[in-house]
Formats: sequence, structure tokens, C-alpha cells
Amino acid sequence: MSNVTQNLHLLFYKEGFSYCVLPENGTTSKVNHFKVSHFNRWEEEISKELEINLSLRRNFAKVYASFVSSFFNLVPQSFLSESKDTLLNFSEAEFEENVLLESPTTFESSFIYGTSQKLVNKLNDLYSNVHLSHSGKVFLNSIKNLNEPSVHIHLIQNNLEIAVINSSKLQFYNLFETPSDEDVLFFTLFVLEQLALDANKIKVKTYGQLLPETKVFQTLKKYIRFVNTSIKDEFYLENFTLNTLSTCELSPDHLKEKE
Repeated sequence: MSNVTQNLHLLFYKEGFSYCVLPENGTTSKVNHFKVSHFNRWEEEISKELEINLSLRRNFAKVYASFVSSFFNLVPQSFLSESKDTLLNFSEAEFEENVLLESPTTFESSFIYGTSQKLVNKLNDLYSNVHLSHSGKVFLNSIKNLNEPSVHIHLIQNNLEIAVINSSKLQFYNLFETPSDEDVLFFTLFVLEQLALDANKIKVKTYGQLLPETKVFQTLKKYIRFVNTSIKDEFYLENFTLNTLSTCELSPDHLKEKE
């Protein structure tokens, strides 16, 4: 009976997926990871794991699934009347059979993105109440509304999300593949340079696997003066997207409880 009051959080990325089961009050719990053995069998291996993993075969109240998809465009509201095919015309598809989805953000824009139609069908077959989103939506909707310019960087399974907020508006967002620490530093400094942001003055907040004890965090501090974690709860922060999935529809003020 207790299973009915639990939510399942899923995060899909190139190497596989992560998941955790949380009670509806949102208390953090153990995070589990599944890695695919062959990238060209990504859909097949993940679908099989969803079927045979007993911890995933429960009667969950809600299922929140997010995708770290590089097949996306972040589109202003004024252009959302265009077809999704048109809005993703300049992006490279990741799967033979894609479904095109939309994830609205709190910054008057929406992620138009593609992911595996087969996986979405599998999720809908296995669960009755599925909520889908792009990882960028979860990230952006969780950023505190600051009047002063700020940079937010989120390392999530070898992918780096960078968002720049200025005068309470989104100035920049992108998702970069970063297989090494050097890539994280390069793309962060590149964005600062392109937007003419002073590395000695701008405040940079970190999320995800950019924790203080990591080598990449310490490297960032050598080149950027003001680098700090976005919240103090490192367990929550390390799996930021997973832990935030069910609350990303709410005001970012919920993060104050974690500080």
C-alpha cells in the first residue's frame, strides 16, 4: 500500500540512466545507475532493464522522466506556433524513430527536443502517470531569480549545462558534451569570454557533480574568482536533476530548504 505514495524519478543519458524512488514529501533517497554495454543498443538495453528490474516494477503514484538530450532547441514563446519539425530542422536526430516533445521553462521559452519513441512508448506501457521533460527545463526552472548577472554550471553524466542569467532573464543556455575536466573548464571560460563576463567579478554557481572536493571544481576556482556550490546539501546536489524532477514546476524557493 505504501508504494502508491511513492514517486519514481528517472534520468536518461547517453551512457544509460539513473533512478531513485522518493516518497511524495520529496525526501532524498539512494540513487541507482544503469549503464548500457553497447551504445547502438541503447533503446533495447534500457527497455529490458525497465522490464526486469523489480525495484522499477512497482505501483508508483507518479513517474518523472527527464532526458539529457542534445537533440533540442530552446525556443522563445513567440515562435512556439511553428511545428516541432521546423523548430528542430537544424538539429541532428539521435534515434531512427524520434518523438518530438516540448518542455516549458519559467523564462518565457520552451525546450523542443527529440528522444526515443520506443522508450517513451515503453514508459507509457509500464506506468500510468508519466511526466516527461528535458533536463534543461529542470535545471532552468530550479535557478533562483537573481537581478545581478550570474552563471550556473551543471555537470551531469559527462554533459555540462551552462546558463547565464542577467536582470532576471535568461541570456544564454547550452548543453555541451564534456568527457574530461579540461572540457568543463574550456566551455565555461569560452561562454564567459563570448558574453564579455569578467572571470574576476562574475558569480558562478555549480550543480550536479561539480562538488568542492572534486578536481574539476578546484580547477575552476583557479580561473574564476567567485565559484560556489548552489546549495550546501552535497548529496542532494550531486544528483541534482533526479532530486529536483518533481519540484521543477514550482518556484525555485523550494531550494532554500536545502541550504
